[in-house]
Amino acid sequence: MARRKKSEETEKKEKKSDNGNKKKSSTKKTEKFVDADKLLDEYLDEVINALGISYLNLTRDDLKEVIRDPFAMAVGEVKTKPKVTTIINRLKAMGDRLMEIIAYKILRLYDIEKLTDDQLEFIITYGKGGLIPIIDKLYKECLKRNKKELIDMLRVTWSMFSNGLRSPIKCPKCEFESIMPDLSCKVCGYILSMKELKNIIGVINLLQDYLRIDKEGFNEILKSGFFYYTFEGPIPPSKFKPVQGQIYFEVVLNRDEKSKLESIFHSILPGS
Repeated sequence: MARRKKSEETEKKEKKSDNGNKKKSSTKKTEKFVDADKLLDEYLDEVINALGISYLNLTRDDLKEVIRDPFAMAVGEVKTKPKVTTIINRLKAMGDRLMEIIAYKILRLYDIEKLTDDQLEFIITYGKGGLIPIIDKLYKECLKRNKKELIDMLRVTWSMFSNGLRSPIKCPKCEFESIMPDLSCKVCGYILSMKELKNIIGVINLLQDYLRIDKEGFNEILKSGFFYYTFEGPIPPSKFKPVQGQIYFEVVLNRDEKSKLESIFHSILPGS
């Protein structure tokens, strides 16, 4: 009988222990963190004013949309409600990266043609490399609105972030470094002629200078009647090794250009 009582008591203790563990585990499962979306509703006006973007004149719903993700990051997973000043300081610490996120969000919400002037300027100011795929549309919109200062900003963005799309030839129409190997402009669509290309690079003076550093290469260009032009300058056909993604131009010399270059060759190197 004593053994039976002990086993019954042991079972009761185990059940209590199990129940206790279940209560603890259920308590852990129901832990509540601060709902960032609800907090955004409460703090939205203060946050927008503190970030200085109220002038963008977005609707309340759109303001929530553009700030939602960075706001949630600033709140984090916390059980107690953070102060609005704490969240604002965390957002401001993100610097231009925060503005870049907002710029992309605005682009998702609105068509470029429907942007206000302030919104368009904000996007061009903070969009950085993300603007490259749509820079032609932004350029055309700025041109339509006669926003020359914004076009200048787009040129800087193109030069800094276009990477493999940046060309050694500047477009004579839009003045972006954006002429492609097929002689079309990636930004404004202008089609360059071979004559214009030669004028831009100053083909005679270019090759005259090249003669002074590479006589054999110059001779090859003269005999073959063409050369390749890259950021490095003129390259004879036998020395040109195309690299994937590299922008280059095949420049074909006409009869007059060959004649001038032959005269230059003999004047600089008499007896050749």
